[in-house]
Amino acid sequence: MNRLYCPFCGARELEEFRFHKTLAEPAANAYEEVYARTNRPAVSVEHWQHILGCRAWLLVRRNPSADTVLEVRLVAGGDGHLPSEESPHDRA
Repeated sequence: MNRLYCPFCGARELEEFRFHKTLAEPAANAYEEVYARTNRPAVSVEHWQHILGCRAWLLVRRNPSADTVLEVRLVAGGDGHLPSEESPHDRA
């Protein structure tokens, strides 16, 4: 993963973004949400921020084992939603 796609700025180098945290599984209880965030080999959901660009907060779903991005969308809303089949990551 050398590039991430920002819904506002387009494909950018990874150095423009900052990783903040891996999110817990959706069905996790309160303890797991805080203390048991683990990297899953197939799918990881993470918060990133475009710090050297528009400063948007992004929700990135990726496969850490294959180092591929499956989906990028804005944290605040669904307008920047990019399903994997439309993702520019496959073209970059």
